[in-house]
Amino acid sequence: MDKWLQNNNVIKLIAFLLAIMLWLIVNDEGNLFRSRQADNIVTNVPLTVRYDEDRFAIRKMPDSVDLYLRGHIPSMKRVTPSRFEAYVDLHNQGEGTHRDIPVKVKGVPGGVEAEVRPRTVEVTLESKQSRVMPVEVEVIGNPKPGYKVGKPVVKPERVEVRGIRSDLEKVRRVKAMINTEAATETISRSVSLQVYGEDGEFSGVEVSPREVNVEIPVASPNRKLPLALEYSGAPPKGMAVESVKAEPDMVTVYGSKDYLTGLKTYPGPVLDLSAMNRDRTVEMEIPVGGGAVKVEPEQITLDVKVVKGKEKTLRNIPVKIRGAKGEMQVEIVGSNRIELTLFGAPSRLKGLKAGDLKAYGTLSVQTPGEYQVPVKVETPDFIQMADGQSPMVTVRIE
Repeated sequence: MDKWLQNNNVIKLIAFLLAIMLWLIVNDEGNLFRSRQADNIVTNVPLTVRYDEDRFAIRKMPDSVDLYLRGHIPSMKRVTPSRFEAYVDLHNQGEGTHRDIPVKVKGVPGGVEAEVRPRTVEVTLESKQSRVMPVEVEVIGNPKPGYKVGKPVVKPERVEVRGIRSDLEKVRRVKAMINTEAATETISRSVSLQVYGEDGEFSGVEVSPREVNVEIPVASPNRKLPLALEYSGAPPKGMAVESVKAEPDMVTVYGSKDYLTGLKTYPGPVLDLSAMNRDRTVEMEIPVGGGAVKVEPEQITLDVKVVKGKEKTLRNIPVKIRGAKGEMQVEIVGSNRIELTLFGAPSRLKGLKAGDLKAYGTLSVQTPGEYQVPVKVETPDFIQMADGQSPMVTVRIE
């Protein structure tokens, strides 16, 4: 025996025989494995219905079915429950209750038998109906203090609501919700619609269109007022402003009710006349100040007409004294009227009278005696005193 084991040919023969035996054992076990079968149950597979969704709605049907699976082990290992689709096809069915509708299954791998339980189901189709309903706009939130929300405008004003009759009967309102919290200007946006029944929001119906355009005016109280322009400086020597026309000459002022109540005019921009040596057209921003929160329009156009100026002398202009306190007795010594030479556009000087001017002296002392008091003169727009004039009056304080 030992001599045989020392023979290389004998050893090779033994190894070959052992390899054949191992192959036979493994192959036989594989065949045995493949010939074995396994069972499995997949529960609660969602059941869907294929039908004309534009015409019908599902009124009654099971939510799910169970699958009983059987197959060889290698095939069963390929089973993926998430790929299963259980469905019934009602495309050729009309309104009503349909019984014994076979359940079909997709997603079962080859080599696996699938039995559906239940094999058939009962499904009720109900025809969809429609109602045309108005869209209600519900405003939530409050605008910025001092602002008010106007009447909403919605387009389209009416929408179609579709669903089965029993669901349509539950619908009470179709709403577009819009938030105006801290708003300071008109809101315009597309808003999704929400359907409401007696118990709140209702989701059993369809709405067409699903969105509408809503515009809500948001503004503070306002008044339309004349624009009061202000001026600074004077045109170059020898020139005078004949007219300034504003376009527009009225503005809409937004602000609190208390602020607007006391306004008669709204102060406009200050126009510098010092560079006006010829006719000009100027665009200026309207200032927003005081109690105003907004002014419309934001800009005005000023048409300035400039001409060569002339002088005109007016006599007997009355002078008044301001600034007397308590029981102080003040009188003007001599005449209380003065003479002034004025400068301006000829057309403005033509009809100018003494009564169109306001001349006054302001007391700067309060002790008895006689004093020379300078006279200040208020003139109409674009009229000024000619150079070199410093009117004075003598007053006596007792």
